[in-house]
Amino acid sequence: MASHPSRMSETADASLSAFDDCVPTDREHTVVDVSAAPPPKPLTRTLRILADLDDDEILLQVNDREPTHLYPKLDERGAAYATVERGTSVLTAVWKP
Repeated sequence: MASHPSRMSETADASLSAFDDCVPTDREHTVVDVSAAPPPKPLTRTLRILADLDDDEILLQVNDREPTHLYPKLDERGAAYATVERGTSVLTAVWKP
């Protein structure tokens, strides 16, 4: 079963609260849950969605592990990001500064 991004869901609002003040909260959010996808799908799916993201949106990736291979790709693209653990999930918020 493929996971699809959703916009401004209740899950997105609850998840973004885990980031305290380090993530802009005045933007629309796209959530992608890649926690059940085998490598490299979490990376490729996240980068594909990020490429289509509006400048004023935040991408929230929900994963079951820290996305260490994603960080260099985000740095190359000049994206800002923050990662937190929440229960058994790892949440990474990505946005254009």
